[in-house]
Amino acid sequence: MDKYSETLERIYHLRGGMIDLRLDRMDRALALFDHPEKKFPSLHIAGTNGKGSTSAMLHAVLSQAGYRAALYTSPHLVSFTERIRIGDDEITADEVVGLAEEIWQRIDAADVPLTFFEFVTAMAFIFFARRQVDVAVIEVGLGGRLDATNVVTPLVSVITTVSKDHEAYLGPDELSIGREKGGIIKAAIPVVCGKVSPAVTELLRTMAHDRGAPAYFLGTDFGFFLKNEGLFDYTGLKQHYSQIELALRGRHQRANASVALATLEILQERFAVGEEALRQGLRTVLWPGRLETMIERPTVILDGAHNTEGIRALVDELNDLRQGRKVKLLFATMADKEWELMLRELAKTVNEVIFTRVAMDRSADPDRLAKSLTKPIPRRAIGDCRIALQTLLDEAGPDDVVLVAGSLYLIGEIRPMLLDLAAARTARGETVNPHV
Repeated sequence: MDKYSETLERIYHLRGGMIDLRLDRMDRALALFDHPEKKFPSLHIAGTNGKGSTSAMLHAVLSQAGYRAALYTSPHLVSFTERIRIGDDEITADEVVGLAEEIWQRIDAADVPLTFFEFVTAMAFIFFARRQVDVAVIEVGLGGRLDATNVVTPLVSVITTVSKDHEAYLGPDELSIGREKGGIIKAAIPVVCGKVSPAVTELLRTMAHDRGAPAYFLGTDFGFFLKNEGLFDYTGLKQHYSQIELALRGRHQRANASVALATLEILQERFAVGEEALRQGLRTVLWPGRLETMIERPTVILDGAHNTEGIRALVDELNDLRQGRKVKLLFATMADKEWELMLRELAKTVNEVIFTRVAMDRSADPDRLAKSLTKPIPRRAIGDCRIALQTLLDEAGPDDVVLVAGSLYLIGEIRPMLLDLAAARTARGETVNPHV
């Protein structure tokens, strides 16, 4: 095992991979490095769904405008280095090894036992500070109030959506989860909120008011209107843009883009962005595994939806995309998710399912998933996700749709295989999806 692989193995197993939401360890660890999180302006992005896409859009637009923009997101799909990037460049393997060694030396000497996510977050903040970025887009890992990222004092806080997920950590209902996500709202710092329920809107508005934070809500203070051919118009706080093209598919992504645009409006005095940079950033933003078409004939679509709200958004889009074609689903999920509700939604639109698993202890048993499906549609369980995908591809007709969904970890395991398949087809002179 090389040094980089050894380093990752050690990071992944910090404190047994446990989740322990609190901020005191982060503050102590960052103090050992003279608080790097205070040395760059930041945007802080929370939300049940859409926070990664919104972060990617903000980063793409700010980069397009010429700023040295950093991006911190989680989880990664394929490579750990995806989590920490500046512009188009990811942190290198050597930089990961060097920073990890430095952090271990200092936290071990000071007896600060960080979790995996705390360690990686500290790594990102140190990296961004030393590289003297102009601005960093920081995605919350889990929740908000006690998330390791919630040590930043951002220029704008963002909450994209609030729905049920990670209830064991965030609470049993939307209001409990909303309070946790609202925990990123800081005194006198503007907060931009996406589409949330009336009850959560009232909650977040009250939290913002109590902290003297100006609050802006999608559908009230800014909005969007869908146009033909996937374009949309944005009606903002002060700005209005027509016929915006977005690289990411789906109505929900237009909502995310509107949240990003409202955030950029608020930033305008500090980080001015021209209209062409804004349009080009949204037109070219990359965020793999979100309604991503990998190949055609059959059409293979990857979507990282992994909770009920995300699955509903996927099903809405799938009904438009399928155009009467059969949909064959490859599905894996984590055992602690509301997978019964997710399957109930997917069963409304798919014609066949192969259940599989990913290489994680939390992965749900595919045989149990298959037995739980109440709708009488063909289903099988194949434990190896790569064999399961190949089975679907071998059996699918050229006009069928093969959908891979249920877990970002599944997308991460499957996507390299599909990239290889697309490359092989291209080498043979066959037509593949032009975005691959």
